[in-house]
Amino acid sequence: VPSASASAASSSTSPEVRGGPAVAVRRVYCEQEQPGGGLNAALPRTACRRLLEQLEAHGGRGLRLLAAAEYEFCLATRDGWEPLFSGPEIFVTLQAAKVAGFCYALEEQLEAAGIDVRTMNPEYGDGQLEITVSPSWGVSAADDASTFKTAVKEVAMQFGATATFMTKPFSLSGPGNGGHFNFSLWEPEGAEAASGALGREGAERGPCHVGKGDERGGGGGFCSEGLRNALHDAAAPAGLSPLGRAFLAGILAHAPALEALCSPTVPCYARHGNWAPTHATWGLEDRLAAVRVKKGGSGRECYLELRMPSASANAYLVVAALVAAGLDGMERGLQLPPPRDPSGKGRGGASANGGEAAANGGGEAAVNGSGGEGGGEGGTTS
Repeated sequence: VPSASASAASSSTSPEVRGGPAVAVRRVYCEQEQPGGGLNAALPRTACRRLLEQLEAHGGRGLRLLAAAEYEFCLATRDGWEPLFSGPEIFVTLQAAKVAGFCYALEEQLEAAGIDVRTMNPEYGDGQLEITVSPSWGVSAADDASTFKTAVKEVAMQFGATATFMTKPFSLSGPGNGGHFNFSLWEPEGAEAASGALGREGAERGPCHVGKGDERGGGGGFCSEGLRNALHDAAAPAGLSPLGRAFLAGILAHAPALEALCSPTVPCYARHGNWAPTHATWGLEDRLAAVRVKKGGSGRECYLELRMPSASANAYLVVAALVAAGLDGMERGLQLPPPRDPSGKGRGGASANGGEAAANGGGEAAVNGSGGEGGGEGGTTS
């Protein structure tokens, strides 16, 4: 049992374990207390939670992050390291049937651990799947991402296979495994009027999902009753409030530094240019931009998709980095540049599509010989 000074999230999984003994597993995420007192600030979860606390304190508005990781991964044979399945591409019923047993067993185990699976489907690559989950508040979103990765690997073992989140596990060609991060910012109703800073109109109250908690009460899921989406302004371009525009501008300004955490290993860079961004750009419903703005039809549906992370990235560090960058954008009042020009003509600067090169620290615009972000036309995905 963790001490009172440590932060932890726990939930039980089903005792019905396929291919193994009937056992009950409990997840507990803790933070390390230093011998001399205080928490070890170098640990990813502690760093993540510290930045989230700074976000909530900013301007006295009580801003909270609602987020979910969106992972792709591959299943391989245990002997020989070959894709577990191949054939027709994404959304084909017979393709999904090849791994239906694995998918439903994973869903069952994740549900018992408090993680709600939203979609399950094969992706473009051999052996590749994408499974999405419902968002959670704050550090619980990163906890869920960590639990998800572990569960995928454990359930795959029970089915005699190996699961990997490596970017391109079978060859340098073809699709790579991405770890997109979807998020929005919420605040108590009336908070923007009380703070007098970066206010906006048109924000909507969010839904309350019965039976769901947050990281303060333990468990995943979310209830946003009494909160409003701070990113949203129905009357503004792209539906983004002044706060949302400044937060996004901060992410773009620090994109070269974020890339080191979003792509932590050398193989991660093999996915750039294949529906994975190479430049610090944004766009409305733009799958080739570093940040995709999802406007939706109402305030509750407005969110940002950070498309930079590889599936190999540490979710705690991704959250900490994007929050730090966004906070800097809000504190400095950074102006959001124009969205990415899909025509490639752009507005000048570091590249033809208008953004600083993010994938190699702001140097060359091309990565691994790719001519920019247009590589997705070949049917590959991040």
